[in-house]
Amino acid sequence: MLQHKPWHVPVYVILCAVVAAIVIAQLAYPPDRGLPLASMAGKSFAFSSSAASIKAVQEQFDRTKIELTIGSDRSATYTLKTAGAEPNTELMAKKLSDYPLWQRFIPGSIFWQPAQVTLADVYYSNEPLKKFSDTTSKVFNFPPQNARLAIKEGKLEASNSFRGSTVKSSDLLQAINSARLILGKTTTITIPAKRQAPDRTAKDLVKVRGQAETALAHTVVVRADDKEFSPSKQELATWIILSTNDKGDVSISTDKGKIAQYLNYVNTKVGTPAGQTDISIIDGREAGRTTGAVGRAIDTNQLADQLAADILVPPLAVSRTATFTQTQPSVIFNSKYTTTQAGLQAYADDVARTKNMHIYIRQLDGAGWTVAARASESIPSGSTYKLFVALVLFDKMDRGEVHWGDPMLDTTVAGCFERMTVASTNPCAEKWIADFGRQYINDFIHARGFSGGTSFTTGSANQTTAVDLSKFMAGLNDGTLVSGDHRNRLLSSLGRHPYRYGIPTGSAGIVHDKVGFLWDYVHDTAIVQHPRGTYLMTIMTKGQSYGAIASVTRQIERIMYP
Repeated sequence: MLQHKPWHVPVYVILCAVVAAIVIAQLAYPPDRGLPLASMAGKSFAFSSSAASIKAVQEQFDRTKIELTIGSDRSATYTLKTAGAEPNTELMAKKLSDYPLWQRFIPGSIFWQPAQVTLADVYYSNEPLKKFSDTTSKVFNFPPQNARLAIKEGKLEASNSFRGSTVKSSDLLQAINSARLILGKTTTITIPAKRQAPDRTAKDLVKVRGQAETALAHTVVVRADDKEFSPSKQELATWIILSTNDKGDVSISTDKGKIAQYLNYVNTKVGTPAGQTDISIIDGREAGRTTGAVGRAIDTNQLADQLAADILVPPLAVSRTATFTQTQPSVIFNSKYTTTQAGLQAYADDVARTKNMHIYIRQLDGAGWTVAARASESIPSGSTYKLFVALVLFDKMDRGEVHWGDPMLDTTVAGCFERMTVASTNPCAEKWIADFGRQYINDFIHARGFSGGTSFTTGSANQTTAVDLSKFMAGLNDGTLVSGDHRNRLLSSLGRHPYRYGIPTGSAGIVHDKVGFLWDYVHDTAIVQHPRGTYLMTIMTKGQSYGAIASVTRQIERIMYP
């Protein structure tokens, strides 16, 4: 019979205790913390918080790109969000901390969980993706290229032919939809295309080669005043164009633009530059000007026409004398803005025009200035629509139909509200929209005085205006729209979210704001408690950045509070 040695028992006891301790530690591991081996886009996220993971997912998504290619003939790179993609932020973030309960009972299993997020989990908005596919497919539709002659460094060279391409928008859309995308990196997608072979080769270029060689043999002299200028063979070669028509026939012509560039160089040696007229603009109106002197320059148009014709025909020695014309001074506008409401309005108008921005500003104390530029135009709202969803949610709570502790998705109503207003993720907001109904939300907010420019029934994206967003913030600030505990909770969210690169970065005050970003739209709406006064501001943009919003905010505060 097998006998245990006396020292075996303590060893077994210790071993069992160690195993039990490991299992207990695994069971106690926080469900919202990154696992020890968690990583995203090659970076460790061990022990990271849920908020940090969500923020990192959004940042990596912004860096994610696709490179569309057709063999070696053509390629182009685009950010993923320009194709209408949006990230499944919470799902990707959750992978970093996903540790099923049953596995926690297996000793050491915490180190079997790679919890790696390398691929982008996204979904596409149908209309933007289709528009992107329709537009981009045209870039990759091109005819076959026959063999061509080219002039490089003053010498003729024959270029290879290449096949043409026909790409269907639907095929491109499917290729993008089915691609496995690397998060934070550029993924190459080969576009399905029908290729067409060229029908002309280098042997068809013999005749035009002779014409080009004759053109290159010319010498040119340009006389200006008492000086002479002669372009080099390399310069002369840039004046000659070899082109192919739709039938593949090659012909020779001249590039008047290149000739004009050379004559502009000559003009720097013999001409007299015009001066500069400075026009001072104050608050959008001319306040004064200093007129610059008239200059003298070669008539490049006339001389370029003459030289363009000369180098295509005999004789091979070309000589031309330049004529001169007067040149008018350049005009520089110097815009300044006074520290008045008129100055602020002029600045807002200029920014709206030059930077494609929509701006609304209202001081809640002091002088009480109100300034608007394109503020009533309705555009995609980005995540700012979540303010209106919160408004309907609060009403449902006041009616006793919804409670903070009610279960929702994988959390509670309170947890969903936190995700919607702080992390600014979409699933909870989209669930509420589905529950409440888009038309119900429209009717609810319009009954409270918001304009028809704010709508949840406009197709691929919710819409709003800078005026409506500022009106919401005004009602939140004074408690007329949102009051009590609801107001306190929402203000808390708007004061501690992580996306504070716009108005909060540019302002010298305490800022409670809600951002919105969708495709190439970037917005920020805020209540600002500046040391010298409280004001509301909404800046909605297309094709801009939060850095641009911060810069505009700084200038606005310089005008309002000099």
